[in-house]
Amino acid sequence: MALFQLIYMSSLVADEFDALPTILDTAVRNNKQRDITGMLLYADGNILQVLEGEKDVLLKTFRSIQLDVRHHGVFVLIEEEIAARQFASWSMGFKHLTPADLEKFSDAANVFKTRQDEIALRVQPSDALTILKSFAHGSMGLL
Repeated sequence: MALFQLIYMSSLVADEFDALPTILDTAVRNNKQRDITGMLLYADGNILQVLEGEKDVLLKTFRSIQLDVRHHGVFVLIEEEIAARQFASWSMGFKHLTPADLEKFSDAANVFKTRQDEIALRVQPSDALTILKSFAHGSMGLL
């Protein structure tokens, strides 16, 4: 089985912040059943998420994410085969980054403060992966 990793950004539709617990509960349940691991970071209305798993299953899951009307502007940063999972401990890790968190970690602030029309130009895929790893593995002391 070839492992696949997909990292994307999107923006919640206005007033959908309250839907995050439901989104996360569903993701945890479905990801466990599908053997998908990953992490979701949220700040200022924007989402940065990584998903890992068997390619066909992961892409099918991602298609349903793309169709979810609670967010828009889905932009794929990384879509590639990987040798090993980097987020194996998380069926769906989550962190709501506060303004204080963003102030401590300027690279994350730069990613989350990017307008939708600037993502392709300003967000480097390697930076997105580094940010996700930093929060997932606790090097930022947040999880």
